[in-house]
Amino acid sequence: MDSAEFTPFQDKLKSSLVQVTRTVGQLSSEDLNFHRTSSAEFTESLDEQSQRILALTSAVLKAASTGTDIAAPTLYNEDSIDDNWRGVVDVIDSLLEKADACLDEFTGVIKKLSPSQEDQAPVVKKAPKFPTVYDYGPSKIPKPQLQFEQKPDNSGSGLFHPLLTTKPHATVPLDKSLKTRNIDGEDRYPNPYETEIRDAQYPESVYKTATPKDYLPFEGTTATFVDTLDGVKEMLGELKAANEIAIDLEHHDVHSYHGLVSLMQISTREKDWIVDTLQPWRQDLQILNEVFANPKILKVLHGATMDIIWLQRDLGLYVVGMFDTFHAASALGFQKRSLKFLLDKFVNFEADKRYQMADWRVRPLPEGMFDYARSDTHYLLYIYDCLRNELIENSTENNNLIDYVQERSKNEALQRYDRPVYDAKFGTGPGGWFDLLERNAGVISKEQFAVFKAVHRWRDDVARAEDEGWQCVFPKHMLFRLAMAMPLDMGTLLRTLSPVTPITKDRAGSLLETIKEAKIAGATGPEWRDVAAPRKAAAEPMAIDVEDVDFPVAERYESSQFWGNVLEANEPPAPLEYSLAASSEALRLSLPLPPMPSTVSQAREKLGAAPSQPAPAPAPAPEAEDETKKIFTVKELGGPRKRKVTPVEPADEEPLIPLTELDPIEKEHKKSRKEKKAKKATQSGSNSEADSTPFDYGAADSVLNAPKAKSKVAPPRKHFNPYAKAMDAPSGARKQKTETPGKSVTFRK
Repeated sequence: MDSAEFTPFQDKLKSSLVQVTRTVGQLSSEDLNFHRTSSAEFTESLDEQSQRILALTSAVLKAASTGTDIAAPTLYNEDSIDDNWRGVVDVIDSLLEKADACLDEFTGVIKKLSPSQEDQAPVVKKAPKFPTVYDYGPSKIPKPQLQFEQKPDNSGSGLFHPLLTTKPHATVPLDKSLKTRNIDGEDRYPNPYETEIRDAQYPESVYKTATPKDYLPFEGTTATFVDTLDGVKEMLGELKAANEIAIDLEHHDVHSYHGLVSLMQISTREKDWIVDTLQPWRQDLQILNEVFANPKILKVLHGATMDIIWLQRDLGLYVVGMFDTFHAASALGFQKRSLKFLLDKFVNFEADKRYQMADWRVRPLPEGMFDYARSDTHYLLYIYDCLRNELIENSTENNNLIDYVQERSKNEALQRYDRPVYDAKFGTGPGGWFDLLERNAGVISKEQFAVFKAVHRWRDDVARAEDEGWQCVFPKHMLFRLAMAMPLDMGTLLRTLSPVTPITKDRAGSLLETIKEAKIAGATGPEWRDVAAPRKAAAEPMAIDVEDVDFPVAERYESSQFWGNVLEANEPPAPLEYSLAASSEALRLSLPLPPMPSTVSQAREKLGAAPSQPAPAPAPAPEAEDETKKIFTVKELGGPRKRKVTPVEPADEEPLIPLTELDPIEKEHKKSRKEKKAKKATQSGSNSEADSTPFDYGAADSVLNAPKAKSKVAPPRKHFNPYAKAMDAPSGARKQKTETPGKSVTFRK
């Protein structure tokens, strides 16, 4: 495009952008939610235009990121814009950087190299970025299982046949070891080395205390990475000469349905190996059974529960003569039993746990991941020496801790791998829907229960077909979200699953049909609580079809056993009209009054009809009580006193103590008191006339200005000052300073 064509294009682009900006401003000022509810046609049209704009935006972002290392996000709905806004900004930043470079080149700030100079220019290689944590999105590493000579079987049907082709150190021949027998009520293959594991005994050196052998310095040595079959055979020759070896595995189970053994670490007293178990010839690693199944060579592992299963499933390896340091730590009663704790306790080594959840399919291994894998077995034999000595020291005649560890380790080694069978009807087995609902389900309807089972089955089928983990299809919380929402259109489905994984996006139509069919079928299906009650009560799994059998309904009560009928919804009484009748009715309902007659005749009839009530029988007179116990005084019941005092009773009450019982002295005192009382009453009667004369306040002497007395007997009267006491009072509080308008006061501490 030359300068003559660019100017009209620029003007057209500007006018279009201005028009779009104006339109967006007008739309944002309108109440779109109101118009959505008022017109179905408007809603449909708006959704259609929104999808069109989102599709155009996604196409523009994809075109703008072409030729760069930036992954342009795909926008499905309004929510995905917020979820992927960081990706949109990255694309815009990349465009702005390109624009800056072009402007600098156009203005001559920088000069573009010629094609020949570009070829000669040094190429700066970026350090590869390896995932160090699990990524539940699309796998960024090519799946190594696609190159295996024997592909993983994710069908979920049929018995797992052991991978053994030969059986070194066999007591029972291989052909007899691979015959099915009844195990737990089903015909299954036993552990091919079951007899050899049970008969194996630790070497005598395990029962003797010895000084722990020092390990080689970690910094001055390194491990040998084995990624060829010749390297495995060379390693095998050195392992056969060892008395003890340490073994550990690194496993990956995100981008694989059953999981993959990605690395195997093996150490002797002198050397460490890290074996790549993702090679196409991984089945040939069975030759290591010449050491792993040799009971004379002690195999030291830590927490080998899953390691035993993974070795059988992926590599066909079995361990005979195992010493599990986890059970040794348990026998000694350690506070913690992890390998990290044992490394810190005996070696003072702190493992870098950043790589514990790393993607171990990465090749080549980064240095940090390589050292982490090596550290798991490099110190394990030294830890075994320390634990063995402590076990012997803490053993007794009746309790040998070495035998305890041997018995527990045998039980671990006797495990056998069975292919997990998905039970869509009953929800049993690893990862079945029953366990998920039992731990997380609330109150769900029949339709939601049916949708949950159907979507759970759909997710499992997709994960098997893609050889991916369940969480790579969509995580568990999305499974519950789909069951609760039960979306019936594509827009709602994508919003419910936002952000949508690529695997689910490609199969969204199939998932939507599954939800629709399950919802229709669930209307007449069983409820979750009706299925859960019999299952919880039964000791064994159900052997009946939940779709064809009417389950007994769980016991339900008509009312609350705690609250009774209080919580029952009662209809409120109809409002009464404001009248006299309504008032009397309201009064009758509010007070527990008996029904009253409305007329006098009704009252007379009621009184006449009422039978005469018999006179109540007189109540029996209460028994006489001891007056001395009923009435008392403090003096009577008080402490010791100088003389005996007789209580004085009122005149109209009988005395507590008869007068006949008083002594002559008390009688004399009583008589004198009566005489004094009578004399006082006579004097008060003679002064009654003087008392009845009213007091003349006008002729009374002044109190304030009383004259001085001239009598020599009586003292002179002082001038009365009513404020005398007020003058002696303390001074009042200081007057506070009022704030002057327009000024502020600063307070200091």
